[in-house]
Amino acid sequence: MGELSAVYLSVHTPRYCTHEAAFAGKLAHPDFQAVRDGLVEQGRHVAAVRPDVIVINSCHLITTFPTVVDGTPRHRGVLTAQEAPELIHGVAYDFPGDYQLASALADRGRAAGRPCVLADDVHYPLDYGTVMPLVCYLDRTQTIPIVPVSVCLSADLEESFAWGRDIARAVGAADRRAAFVASGSVSHKLVRGPERWPGVEDQERDRRLAAMLADGEYEKAWRWLPEYVEASAPEMGGRHLAMMLGALLESGRRYAATVHAYGPSSGSGNYVISLGDGLRRTL
Repeated sequence: MGELSAVYLSVHTPRYCTHEAAFAGKLAHPDFQAVRDGLVEQGRHVAAVRPDVIVINSCHLITTFPTVVDGTPRHRGVLTAQEAPELIHGVAYDFPGDYQLASALADRGRAAGRPCVLADDVHYPLDYGTVMPLVCYLDRTQTIPIVPVSVCLSADLEESFAWGRDIARAVGAADRRAAFVASGSVSHKLVRGPERWPGVEDQERDRRLAAMLADGEYEKAWRWLPEYVEASAPEMGGRHLAMMLGALLESGRRYAATVHAYGPSSGSGNYVISLGDGLRRTL
């Protein structure tokens, strides 16, 4: 039987992956440094966990009506991000996939009556919310198989939560030690000016959510999520957070937490949090 070995809330904002600068540790503004360093630490956490597969839900893999589970056996391409070609350009990626796990996950979604498509197409590209954290930080060797799962605009928080539960169930039924990555911002009220922070109240709500995750209060966080979404407008309506909480609650575990960093990008709040075995540390 498999297990959900670790869960990550990660960051994909292009400012943290001016590709060469990310590797060199040089960023344009000092307020970005903490998150950059936190992502480096998160990559070390992934390396220590050594998962057999990473299931990643990116807020930039966006679908309208069905949820897409990408089971392509090999994800190979070169990414220039449409939103920020000056920051993410010519980034090569070449990851193995996991068709068996992706197919099992899609089967569970369809059995529950949720619209779902299983992708198996070498021309189906990876988005920058998937590529940026994985290539720049979490798996720079590009050796861990990945299963991207879309954020579906027609899905509400309940449906996204149900997908998270099915991710944990599909992993549990397979012979896999898996990690789940929620790739997206917390508060997400965007403004021009990359170094601008969220408002004080939004920062306070972001910290409240992080504290619940760090304390293992996943049920409490799930109950509070609709109120949080209404007040702080997290990226993609908080669907990635709902999926993460579904996976956490279905796992039946209370993970040790490391809150690596929190920082800004154009008015959004960005947390780097690792939930898994090991030492517990909160900033």
